[in-house]
Amino acid sequence: MEDRCYMSVTCRRQDKERFEALGFHLEIESSPESLVVEMVDEEANYAHSSEMPTDIPYYGFNGAGSNYGDGKIACDGKQCAEVETGQGGGFVICWDFHTWQPTKQSLKNIRHFIAIQQRAAKIIKALRQPTPT
Repeated sequence: MEDRCYMSVTCRRQDKERFEALGFHLEIESSPESLVVEMVDEEANYAHSSEMPTDIPYYGFNGAGSNYGDGKIACDGKQCAEVETGQGGGFVICWDFHTWQPTKQSLKNIRHFIAIQQRAAKIIKALRQPTPT
C-alpha cells in the first residue's frame, strides 16, 4: 500500500543523483554553476521513510500523507533526524497529561533535530557563498 506526499530537499549538486534515484527532480537551480540545488518529489511514498541518505548533508520537509503529518528532515553527513511539524511548520510535541508538561523525550528529539539541521544548513550555506576571485 502506498501513501504519497510532496517532499522537498536542499542538497549539494554533487549529491543530486542520490535523490534522483529516489524520485526527486530539480526544482530550483540558481545557475548551472551553483553548488546547491533544490529538489522535489511530488509523490514521495511515505516521505521516503528509511530510504533517505544518511551520509551526505541535506535538509528538507514533507507534506502530510494519509497516515502521517507534515515533517522536517535533516542530515549533516554523520547524523540524521526527523521531526513532525504542524501545518504552519512548528514542531509537534508529545504532552504528558500527568505532569502538564511536554515529554522530555519529545523536547530531546526536537533539540536533536535543530542541532543537526543547523549543521546541515551551515554546510549548504558555505557552498552558496561566492568564492573570492
